[in-house]
Amino acid sequence: MPFQWHVAESAERGISYLESLVNLSREHPVRWPDLVILDIVMPHASGFKVLEFIRESPKLRPLPVIIFTGCSTPERMKQAYELGANAFHEKPVSFTDTVKLVGSIYSTWSTAKLPTL
Repeated sequence: MPFQWHVAESAERGISYLESLVNLSREHPVRWPDLVILDIVMPHASGFKVLEFIRESPKLRPLPVIIFTGCSTPERMKQAYELGANAFHEKPVSFTDTVKLVGSIYSTWSTAKLPTL
């Protein structure tokens, strides 16, 4: 199946989208995301808010979440894993390194046995 992308330009919009899926799933089958790639630095609120929302929601909790950020510190990495991130990657500087990282993420998560939501 081809990729389907949903991009949320803020933490609030990300949470709103995921919340709409949870609400819709009560009445209709929904296409759940297979993977969430999340930046920490987002407008108005931290991406950690989205991660917390995902891990606090029983329907969303099994979703794999990768932190992909340009603002990496040991403290942020620790916080990400404590909140339940599955992986933490610093954004590469070069295009070539970005392609390699995205390829690695794809090969790892496209073959992972993901839980059914």
